[in-house]
Amino acid sequence: MIRFRAFDPADFPLLLDWLQRPHVKEWWDDGDDTLDKVAARYALEQQETHSFVAVRDGTDAGYFQYCRLDAGQVGVDQFLADAADLSTGLGTRCLLAFIDLVAAREAPDVISVDPHPANARAIRCYEKCGFVHDPARSTATVHSMTRGC
Repeated sequence: MIRFRAFDPADFPLLLDWLQRPHVKEWWDDGDDTLDKVAARYALEQQETHSFVAVRDGTDAGYFQYCRLDAGQVGVDQFLADAADLSTGLGTRCLLAFIDLVAAREAPDVISVDPHPANARAIRCYEKCGFVHDPARSTATVHSMTRGC
């Protein structure tokens, strides 16, 4: 079973650990390499971003967040904590559950994601969750995708 708990400042050490893992750092590297940097950045983000820890069968499994972009549009971003969970379907299950949470809380018309074009694993996960490529909003470093709710 997958559930989400609100991210809490007590989770900063956990997030720091996750951000240093090679499979996370490859696509999510904002230089947050100390506890002070993580605390400063994610405490500030909490003002506009809603952050959660995905919990699978009682074990913390990943970081998920969303924010309002425009009227009716929400952007989501996430990663799984353990490399062993990649390509197992867990990301798809977690993302679908997270979309349900976001839809219930925000009732958006559209949810968007913006993986790097080279992140084929993330793009495939998003496609399995119903996201489609939006070439008009894509760039050399952003593969924009949207999904209606």
